[in-house]
This record gives sequence, structure tokens and C-alpha cells, in this order.
Amino acid sequence: MNTQNYKILGNWESRHLKLLLVIFGVALIAKSGVLSRGFAIDDYSFGQGFTKGELGFFLTQGRFLLAGIDWVIDALGVNINDLYVSLGLAALFLQAALIVAILRFVGAADAPGAMVVGSAMVVHPYLAEILTFRMVLPGYCAAAALSILAMEAASRTAAGYRSYAFSLLATLGMLFVYQGFLNYFAVAIIFAYLFGAFAKIGVGSHPPGGDHSRRAFVLTLICAFSVFLFLAILSVAKRIGSIEPTGRAKFIEWQAITTRLGQIQDLFLKVFWQSEPVTPQWVKMVIVLLSVVAILALIPGFIGSLRNSRYFGNTVGIVLAAFFLIPATVGVIVLFKDWWPVPRVLPQVPIIVGLLWLLAYPALQNYFPRIPSKAFIALILCVVVAFIFINNQVFADQQRLNSWDRAEANRIIARIEEQPDFSRIESVFVSGGSWRHSGRLRTIQGDMNISAFSPDYSKLPLLLEVSGYNFSKASGSQIVAGESYCSGAKPWPDKTSVSVIDNLAVVCLPK
Repeated sequence: MNTQNYKILGNWESRHLKLLLVIFGVALIAKSGVLSRGFAIDDYSFGQGFTKGELGFFLTQGRFLLAGIDWVIDALGVNINDLYVSLGLAALFLQAALIVAILRFVGAADAPGAMVVGSAMVVHPYLAEILTFRMVLPGYCAAAALSILAMEAASRTAAGYRSYAFSLLATLGMLFVYQGFLNYFAVAIIFAYLFGAFAKIGVGSHPPGGDHSRRAFVLTLICAFSVFLFLAILSVAKRIGSIEPTGRAKFIEWQAITTRLGQIQDLFLKVFWQSEPVTPQWVKMVIVLLSVVAILALIPGFIGSLRNSRYFGNTVGIVLAAFFLIPATVGVIVLFKDWWPVPRVLPQVPIIVGLLWLLAYPALQNYFPRIPSKAFIALILCVVVAFIFINNQVFADQQRLNSWDRAEANRIIARIEEQPDFSRIESVFVSGGSWRHSGRLRTIQGDMNISAFSPDYSKLPLLLEVSGYNFSKASGSQIVAGESYCSGAKPWPDKTSVSVIDNLAVVCLPK
């Protein structure tokens, strides 16, 4: 028996360690801000520890394994938010390793330009937002590691069913941590087929790794069976009353499909053309230019295959694979009731674009071996530099926002302390609150880098974080009394914006 077949990462040390280290180094340059203490809106909820509320939140999203991981960390007496150095480094390394794993799976890790394109993938700003949520780092690391193992095991066809069973378990584990990683699998499957299909018609070459179609088919079956098991377990948990899935875990209703199609159209326009806070339009224009050039470089080979009946099935496969890139670009959110296409749920976008560039680059080199092909790589390097700067701005804006939030929170606490009945206060109710300050931040997008005074669940935890007090959250009649008072009071910073009702402090912020 050849034991090498069972070493999931057996070829990494000799062949792709350099690629991994370069991509990891670029990720460090771009996203080292994750190694500093920062708070996104969800982080404040976890600032006081992992409570039943946070546990229930994960369970309703089907993230059972993530709930278990966070529970174990909390049982150690460690706050999840405070692991930003160790898990931040691990997240960046695993982010780089996941990209290398995808490149290996599709057969592009040794392709010309893999180092530059891999760097462009890892520094895309869409991959920065998830890291601004420090509470997600344990789950992110676990899901990335499981995804890497799943793809590596699925690609080792010589190892047989034992390897496939391992891949199935790893994929299922990933789904119970963070389902968004399924987007990477979809893209890897499609491009594994495309790289093999274009190699058959003479575009590119067959890199080491074997049959592309077979590994794509194997991973497709593994994903399908894993999703089936995941949904079955979720359904059982719902039936026995253990959980009630949120909109993120419920499928879209039939009558909403027409609306969803319009949303998808708007999303494509936003992702690939319109200016965003995290990606200005001129950078997108460069990306579109590179992508158009890549597609044009692939067309002659594709047209040549149309004239040869031997490649009919292969040609049809290319067309279908290209079509499936449309839903793959949107990702798993296309199927679910809640529509919130923020950058962190679109990490597959830079992978799709980058793999398209790698697929076409050999053909471009054949047509233009000198200046044009080098200019193609030079433009990608320009995109890498631009993305590095934008990533740095994302984390700098988070630090700036945190300082503004905490300064305002301290002023509110000081006003509460000035109240004559301060010693009686046990609970705090905060009404109103804006998602931004009057000072400008460049990278507010969705709920990234918005003020903790906006969501209801982060207002009180923010006050507790800055003050060290242990006020409880207002409930029931206290909320009614607080809203009634604020309806007739002038908002912060007016003197009447803070008051005490019995043992309740009421804070009235602008709405």
C-alpha cells in the first residue's frame, strides 16, 4: 500500500510552499490591522462573554460546530474578542492557504502568473470585511482549515473512497461552522472543469493532478451529499424544537424569485462596475479590462473546438460551466430568504476573476509573448497595490470609528453619572442612534465600519465596554417608559436627553 496517497497535504512542502509564503506575506502587508484590537458591531455583543444569547444566535443559523468552538473557548475563561493576535495570524495564513488549495484543486498552482494572481485574490477588499469582526476569527479559522482539507482530500483520486469520506466529513463540518465557504467549493468545481476542458482543446496545458472532470465531479457529489445531510439535521433540530432558523437559514419563497432576479442584476452591476466604498470604479475598470482581454484570448481556442465534432461534449461543458459562474458569483445567499449581499458574503468574486486570468494567460502569452502579456501582469500588480492600500484603510477606519464611538459613549456615561439618582441605576435604555458620525469614513459599506450606536444589540455593550459598569439591558415596561420619555425629550447632547426613571437610565439619541 502506498501510504503517500493518504497524506492529504503531502505535496505542499516541495511544490507550493513558496507560493503559500508569498501570498501569506502579501496578506500580512494588506491586513495586519486584524492584529490590533478592534470592534465591529457584533463584537460588542461578545465583549461580556459567550452567553446563551450568542449561543442561540449561532444555533438558529445552523452553526452548531461554531457554537461548540466558541463555548469551549469561553469555558477556558478566554474572551473570543481577545484572540485577535493569535487567531488573526492564523486567519491570514489560512486565507492564503485556502487560495493555494483552490489553485491546486483546479490545476493552476503551477500556472504562469499564479503568484501575482494569488496575491490579487488574497488582498481583495471583500476578504477584509470578515476579519473586521474579531468574534468570527475562531469560526473563520476552523471553516478555512476544514475547506482546505476537504478540497485536498477530494483531489487525491488515487486514495479512493477513504479520502472521499474524509472530504465529506470535512465539508459537513465546514457547513456547521460557516456555510459561506461553500462558495469557494462551487468556484473550484467550475474552474477545475474549465481548466481541464480548455487544456483538451489546446488552451493551456495539463498540470500535474490528473483528471479535472473527475475531481470536479467528485467534489460536486461530496458537496451535494454534505448539504443534504446538513439540511436534514437542521430540519430534525427544527422539528424537535431545538432551534427556529432565522431568515439566513430559510429558503427564499417562490413569489419572491422575480424580485431576487432583479436583486442579482443590481448586484452584478455593483460588484463589477459601480464604485463602492471598498473598491473605486477606476480599479474595477482595470479589472474589467483584464477580464475582457482574458475572455478574448480564450475565444479563438473555443471557436476552434466548435469546428471539431470530437470536442462537442467538451464545448457544451464549457458553455454550461460559464453559465454556472453566474449563480456562483452571487453565492449561497441566492437561495435564502434574507438578502444582504455585503462584501463578506462575496469572497468568491476575486477567486472567479483571478482564475479567469490564470486560465487565459497561457493563451495570451502564445498570441503576444512579449510586451502585451507582460503588461497584463503589470496591471494585475497595480490592482494588488491598490487593494493593499484599501485594506489598510478598512482597518484604519475601524480604529477611527471605535475611538469616536468610545469617546461619545464616555460622554454619555459621564452624563449618567451626573444624575442625582445615579446610585439607584440598574438598567440602561438607549433610544435612537445613527449608523455613522458626522466625521467622514471612507469604507462604510453594509454593516462594515458602522457605529455601534446603530444596532440595538450593540448600544448597551458599548457603554459597558468603555465604563466597566455592569448595567443590565432594559426590558418590557422599561422599554415602554424609555420610549415614552424620549418622544418628548430633545435628543443628545441636550441636557434633557439623559434621565433616570426609578432604577432605569434613559438615553435619547438622535434618530
